[in-house]
Amino acid sequence: MADADEIWQSPFRPPEIYTVLAVDAMYFHAARQAHAKGVASMRRINRAQGRASRQQERIDAWNRSFEEGLVDRFVHVEKVEPLAIQMDGLEHDLGAAHGILLSNVGTVHILSVAALEAHINMRGEDFFASGRLLEAFERLSLDAKWLLFPRLRGLTGFDTGSEPFQGFDRLIKFRNRLVHYKTRRELWHGGAAPPQFLLDLGLTIEASAQSLAAVEGMTAELARQLGESPPSWVDREDTNFFRLDLERSERETP
Repeated sequence: MADADEIWQSPFRPPEIYTVLAVDAMYFHAARQAHAKGVASMRRINRAQGRASRQQERIDAWNRSFEEGLVDRFVHVEKVEPLAIQMDGLEHDLGAAHGILLSNVGTVHILSVAALEAHINMRGEDFFASGRLLEAFERLSLDAKWLLFPRLRGLTGFDTGSEPFQGFDRLIKFRNRLVHYKTRRELWHGGAAPPQFLLDLGLTIEASAQSLAAVEGMTAELARQLGESPPSWVDREDTNFFRLDLERSERETP
């Protein structure tokens, strides 16, 4: 927000003040809300998982009894068939419980990338103001923008082999695998743990938390190198995403 003294003590006419949407803050806040919903869904998942696992244990016990010759085929079918029918409903409930988690965690990755892209684009606009340099910067990939922007400012930049850039790189991979999805297939085990390909897609609470941390880490490190405080929206729960900005002509340009 512009300093009032800076505005009114100017020897020229008072600059015009504009309302700007801090879309990076908006995306990050929405991502954090989605993560919270994903965390809350774990209780339902654990309950559904427990019911399905216990039912599978009953089915497995009758299967073992039949294989060991303790019951005949008629008794085996009589006992297992209703359990299998019930298992269909339990597995549906388990899948539905996971659906809440998956949709929210996927949203976290997508919105986290959107927040980082919005943030670096706004930084680029502030620095380049306008012209061919800004146009060229806008055509860069997201990782290239984050790598090159601090270097263009004469700063150290990010170490690609360490945090927070590694978390940022992992976040981009998760987002790309979701947005440009290619079908994953895994042998069905019935009532067992979720498929392992969810890990590859980052559809876990742990990966969701890492993506939020990547946004916090990247924006904080860039601010540190610029000699600024980390963005205030990282720690605030406030949903007011408007900020005041001086007219562009008053800004310092490179």
